[in-house]
Amino acid sequence: MTPYLVLPYDSGPLGLPGMQALINEKAAEGYALHQAISRTTYHWVLIFKRDRRSK
Repeated sequence: MTPYLVLPYDSGPLGLPGMQALINEKAAEGYALHQAISRTTYHWVLIFKRDRRSK
């Protein structure tokens, strides 16, 4: 598996609850949020790093 996962994310005008759900989903897959970069008001780039403790 690759050590990093880069995902674009559009939070939309409703805010960031969906981003937290995505972070939790990726955590369940063994990735930890490494960095969140704001591109514009609603557009983000989320960088996840493979958790070494995961198999």
